[in-house]
This record gives sequence, structure tokens and C-alpha cells, in this order.
Amino acid sequence: MSLPRLAFALLLCLTAALASAEPARSAEQLLERCKQAVASKDSRAYLALVALSRESDRAGSEAQFRLAAQQPLRSARLLPLSVYQANYDRALKRGMKPAVQAEGWIELEFEAAQLPGGVIEKSTMVLLYGRKDGGYFLGS
Repeated sequence: MSLPRLAFALLLCLTAALASAEPARSAEQLLERCKQAVASKDSRAYLALVALSRESDRAGSEAQFRLAAQQPLRSARLLPLSVYQANYDRALKRGMKPAVQAEGWIELEFEAAQLPGGVIEKSTMVLLYGRKDGGYFLGS
């Protein structure tokens, strides 16, 4: 590869890395990045979307992602905070301190799996999202 082509390739890689390192500018962009991370089973990309309340939350977020990424993603959507408001309020009363200014939920629905005996299992993951430091992040 010639030096100019190599330099151009490196520039493209650097630009892509910097673009993914920037926080999402909207809830819709956060949703798209979350879908891409799950579809590609990319835990680093997923963890870059998460604002941790404590560093000790990293292991739990990563384990939750690995479990979810084993299943094919069927759909993903944004939901208002009010949809699970009662659950959110209970968590706050129990001492949860969200790392984001909560705005809503990202609901990930996975393809149904057929278990032994013909039982069909549906799986959904609901993630809190909101703003922090001018960007949109998943809460931990």
C-alpha cells in the first residue's frame, strides 16, 4: 500500500473511532448505537453508551449486555419515562442514584426462543436513558 493510501486509511480509522467515542446527540442516535452494539455483539461499543453510577456497575452492565447479545434483536424503540414510572419511583426510594438525568427508556425486544416442550420464551430488556454532560447515555 502506498504511503498516501496508508495515511488516508489511518485517517478514516481515526475519524470512525472518534465519532463513536462522542456521546450521542439525541435519544434517536443513542437508540441506533445501542441497536448496532447489540446486533454486532460489541460490548465495548455498548459500554461506551453507559454512564456508570459507580465503577463497580461496569461488570453488571457488561454481564447484562453479554446475556442480551446472545439473542437476535427483533426490535428496539424509545419509550417515555411514564411507561415504567412506578418501577422507577420504587428504585429511587430504594436508593438508586441514576447517573443520567432520566428522560425515558429504550426497550429491546429479542426474537422468541422455543424451549424444550414447545414453550416459547419472549425476552425484552428495558434500559433507562437520559442526558449527562450534554450527551445522551444509558443509565446504570
